[in-house]
Amino acid sequence: MKTKTDTDTSFEFTVLFVEDDDKFRTHFAQLLRGEGFEIVEANSGSQACALIRERKVSLVVLDWDLHNHKSNSSTEDHSTSLQVLQTCHEVDPLLPVVVISSELRLDPRDDSMMAGADCFLQKPFAPQLLGEHLRRWMGRVKAEKNPFTQLTAGIIETVDSVNRSYTRAVVDMVGSALQAAPKLGLSRQTVASYLASPGLS
Repeated sequence: MKTKTDTDTSFEFTVLFVEDDDKFRTHFAQLLRGEGFEIVEANSGSQACALIRERKVSLVVLDWDLHNHKSNSSTEDHSTSLQVLQTCHEVDPLLPVVVISSELRLDPRDDSMMAGADCFLQKPFAPQLLGEHLRRWMGRVKAEKNPFTQLTAGIIETVDSVNRSYTRAVVDMVGSALQAAPKLGLSRQTVASYLASPGLS
């Protein structure tokens, strides 16, 4: 069951957990699922990038220490953690990335934050700490679904797109265009035209 807010039953929050230590990843994924989070797992950078490009994740937990493997079936190297982070930015500028690392000799905190990560957790950490971070980010992600926020961020390019998105959101909330029209202060014909217009991908 996907994690949803109490006030918006249509809001879904899916976490992509990218970690090549299978034991660590499956353990934390199981604990987070027990807290109600929807978790998708990836054990390589290339697998993570593919899932991110499908635009089905709301937040990425990224191990900064991913190994740069070379596939036996391909001449191309798998994506590194930095490439995963870059893919996140290319696909969705608002997609939050929480970087985790056990590296002590280098400074993955500075490196990952300079590369655009939103948060950093040093391993080992308590499962409750990661869960609390995810709950806070869930609230922020929900706020960023607001079409006016997306307009400011450049995801939506025109005010007309904002109007269409807002109209669709109200219709989804109340259940029909007929009920949404008076709430929006629009005629049923105008609401219908917004609903018929090309929407967000």
